[in-house]
Amino acid sequence: MFTFAYPAVFRHDEEGRLLVRFPDFPTAHTDGADANEAMEEAIDCLGSNIAFAISDKAIIPKPSQLKRGQKLVPMPLWIVAKLALYWAIRELGISQSELARPQRA
Repeated sequence: MFTFAYPAVFRHDEEGRLLVRFPDFPTAHTDGADANEAMEEAIDCLGSNIAFAISDKAIIPKPSQLKRGQKLVPMPLWIVAKLALYWAIRELGISQSELARPQRA
């Protein structure tokens, strides 16, 4: 079953902060002072990374399988509908302007 959440790796650094990285988005990294803050920051980081990828018209991978040692990070609600539409448009191979044109019966 598909969910709008991506796996992330949470690891402590030498100073005790929780570092977060996303295997599906190699350039997305964040951290937090504790587990709650790290998850909040991870959700924000994920949403921002996806928003920039949509803006750049980049390929956005579907979430990979959760592996041992990873946690699922849910996408923020403000980006879920945008990403679903973005994937649908790309899959259909149409442009945003084609999508906006009225359809004739």
